[in-house]
Amino acid sequence: MIRTLLILILLVAVFALVFAPAALLRQALPADGNVALTGLAGTLWNGRADLTLGGRAAGSIAWHLTPVTFLRGRLGYALEVTGPQHEFRGNLALAPAHIEVVLDGTAPGSYFNAWLGAYDIALAGEFALESLRLALPYRFEPDAEPVAADGTAAGRLTWSGGPVRYRLSAQDHAGVLPPLEARLGAGPTAEVQAQGSPIPLLHLELLANGFVRIGMTRLMAKMLNTPWPGAGADHEVVLEVEERLL
Repeated sequence: MIRTLLILILLVAVFALVFAPAALLRQALPADGNVALTGLAGTLWNGRADLTLGGRAAGSIAWHLTPVTFLRGRLGYALEVTGPQHEFRGNLALAPAHIEVVLDGTAPGSYFNAWLGAYDIALAGEFALESLRLALPYRFEPDAEPVAADGTAAGRLTWSGGPVRYRLSAQDHAGVLPPLEARLGAGPTAEVQAQGSPIPLLHLELLANGFVRIGMTRLMAKMLNTPWPGAGADHEVVLEVEERLL
């Protein structure tokens, strides 16, 4: 009798695990975070949802389990994030201490204008991700000190260049930027440069509180037709802001 009961309990547990609904993913996301999933369908192992980033629709996300990752001590998924303008494909792996995402894909600059519009910025051109890899700890503490996060980044992120419109000090400005490339590193950090140039235009650094610190150099200000007052080297950071990312 006890043996039969244990078998029944095991079968119920396995059934609950195999058919665990995708809606459970809501419990894994911070209630006050910038990432949200709606319209969840399917299971934890094979499903889809509508992805929202920073309160704005980012497309449809679909996932399915890749059991081979168990051999490497990880829980792995194949991912697709798609929409009318963009398509990103890659993999997500849950390791004991961190989450790792690898993405390839393209999207027009207009796709990102939904978020850039909050800063009175609009751009054209096209972005491309080539084996973009991010490895991050599971949690970011909103009240943590604004210090560098513990993570890494690798791969290639490029922008084809083109016209940029922005508003600064209550005045409208416009400029044309050359093709840009982001060099990624530990932190994670990114240094944006014009392709073929060693001089940085932007510095980006993910912080332990889930914010990203963005620094603009004197050369970037020149290229946007708003030269920064005073003298200084082109690589000097003249403007720095922090915005919540996660």
